[in-house]
Amino acid sequence: MERYAIIKNGIVVNTIEYEEQPTNPPAGFEDGYIAIQTDQASIGWVYTNGTFTNPNPVVVTETTSTQSLTDMILNDTAELAKLKQALGIA
Repeated sequence: MERYAIIKNGIVVNTIEYEEQPTNPPAGFEDGYIAIQTDQASIGWVYTNGTFTNPNPVVVTETTSTQSLTDMILNDTAELAKLKQALGIA
């Protein structure tokens, strides 16, 4: 199955999957829209100079803590007391 991005004014406005490459535009396909085969692009992506770009790329941030949540709670007496209270443990 092939996936196509439907583009208007350089923005992906929809995606469609076809069993085989279509020979005619889909029903309701208006002037100004183009369809480009892609396995990556999603609605909202930008299409410029033959390339799809995600305008909202995933940002990966690193955490500085190496302790597990369990260790963090067990090492903080106030947090441990809150947990015990929530669990009904004296």
